[in-house]
Amino acid sequence: MIHIVIPVLNRWYFTASCLHSIYNQSYKNFLVIVVDHGSTDGTSEKIRSNFPQVVLLKGDNGMWWTAATNLGVLYAINNNADYVLTLNNDLIVYPNYLENLVSAIQKHPNSILGSISLDKNNPEKIVFAGTKWNPFIAKYRSTINLQYSWGKIMRDYFLIRSELLPGRGTLIPIEVFKKIGLFDEVYFPHYAADEDFSLRCQKEGYDLFVVANAAVLSEIDATGIKSEHQKKTPKYYKDLLLSQKSPVNLKLRWSWARKNSPIPFVYFFIDYMRIIGSEIKKAFYYEIGTNSTVYIQKTRYA
Repeated sequence: MIHIVIPVLNRWYFTASCLHSIYNQSYKNFLVIVVDHGSTDGTSEKIRSNFPQVVLLKGDNGMWWTAATNLGVLYAINNNADYVLTLNNDLIVYPNYLENLVSAIQKHPNSILGSISLDKNNPEKIVFAGTKWNPFIAKYRSTINLQYSWGKIMRDYFLIRSELLPGRGTLIPIEVFKKIGLFDEVYFPHYAADEDFSLRCQKEGYDLFVVANAAVLSEIDATGIKSEHQKKTPKYYKDLLLSQKSPVNLKLRWSWARKNSPIPFVYFFIDYMRIIGSEIKKAFYYEIGTNSTVYIQKTRYA
């Protein structure tokens, strides 16, 4: 049986859509575990009312993704699960999603299987389909050309090898947790625990693949600190560097370098120089866009 672990903190509208899509699956041998770690929008009450078959675990608002997910994984371990599937509540899946994952894991049992990520607003647009990662120069790139449509990927591939896997739809045999432990709450309380876990799996001899015909549809703007169209104030940069909600906060990036790179100081320096360069570019384009808008408005009403 697959135990599907979904950590939630508010955003009931996402959770409801996610659960509806799960209970519309052609494959039925699964149990959904929702870990509510501090919702104030009535999420738990609405789950009990609308989805009574869900196992609802209560965390606390001091938890982030990793601790909440680990709570669900521990339940799965203690209740004879065969696999754990990690999902976020801002994802929805097609009716054959679980069936395709199970078919793939049966053919490749010594594997950790990830999912294709698609833009929910443009379901042929691929957001993630595997990653190549350089542990020396902090360079990430997609395994395949993300300009391809999902239809083409399904025609050309069955499995796509990846060097890292996120937690957005990753199927993990329960024996893996028993062998290498849970997600790392100490180094990675929110971001990067999923990719770190996949690296640990790889070191233990497990293959990492993305299943080409198993896709999650993502609300790609629903997580993290938004930066593309946000004014770059001192508070923005403070949050970017220090907030747990930021995927590029200093502590997180140093923890990743320290734990996973053979040359952590060099890796961290290169990584953060790249991030700073990206932020400078975003600030420049933000100002250009703002000034252009002001100019157009002035000429329009002159």
